[in-house]
Amino acid sequence: MPDLSEFITFVSRLSGVKNLELIEKDVILHLILREICSSTVGQNYLFKGGSCLVKCYFGYYRFSVDLDFTWRNQEVWEDLGKRKLRKVLLERITDFAGVLEKACSQAGLNFKPNLEDKKMFEFGGGGRMVTFKLWKGMELVKIQVNFVEKILFKPKKVFVKTLLNMDELKKDEKVYFDKFLEFYKPFQVTAYDEREILCEKVRAILTRRAQKLRDFYDLFILQKHGFEIEDFKSEILKKIEASLYYKKYRDALEKNKERLKIGKEILENPFERSLCIKKPEEQFEHFLNNSLRELREIANICPRRR
Repeated sequence: MPDLSEFITFVSRLSGVKNLELIEKDVILHLILREICSSTVGQNYLFKGGSCLVKCYFGYYRFSVDLDFTWRNQEVWEDLGKRKLRKVLLERITDFAGVLEKACSQAGLNFKPNLEDKKMFEFGGGGRMVTFKLWKGMELVKIQVNFVEKILFKPKKVFVKTLLNMDELKKDEKVYFDKFLEFYKPFQVTAYDEREILCEKVRAILTRRAQKLRDFYDLFILQKHGFEIEDFKSEILKKIEASLYYKKYRDALEKNKERLKIGKEILENPFERSLCIKKPEEQFEHFLNNSLRELREIANICPRRR
């Protein structure tokens, strides 16, 4: 019976990807994602973010280190008072945590569904946004869920892919690694439209104090597939306005209006660079210069909310 390390080496050989740690992370994230999306609870959520771009839309141009979701039916929050909203949110959070606990037991991760444990949970906006913290030793895996969100585009049914091409596997390989291929294989999910992800990527950049290279690289890949920032300015503004409920985002936005930039420490961050399966193309630098100008323009026409 093969163990996980043997399977990871097998995936590395077939995919040509040399970083075994990131392959292991992808296998673990795929297992967690499959457990969430195959559960009754998981039917209430939309898969989104950079992980969605990689695994559902554009292939493995980079690795992901976390998973992001949004509550699907936003109408359920309408007309709820603050106290009732918080009560219902806590119920949904508890349900989701139960699914994660089961997934973590299979993936060999540590997660306890104790909502008062700050090592396991991080709350924003009274439970409107939650980060579930899963641990593999000292290594953190984040699962972030936005329960209250403005969804602008119709979600899609898409397939989540892996680093393997199942059609190219030999029969004896399928039999030998059956234990892992039972979950590390494509499956269908309901996910954000690419345009929705673009709008939230821009929002993340403009409402975050510390920038991440991966967000800009995701926007670059989106542009290569025909999704331009300038075509969705009004939708981006709606997304940003909805997020200004959170003070930390308001403060970061004001800071970025003045001095949004991508310094050497961001461009050459070793960890962020390690996530890229291929070295960013030469035109990426040109894209960065142009996109920074566009992003500053958007930041400076954002409404103020106090």
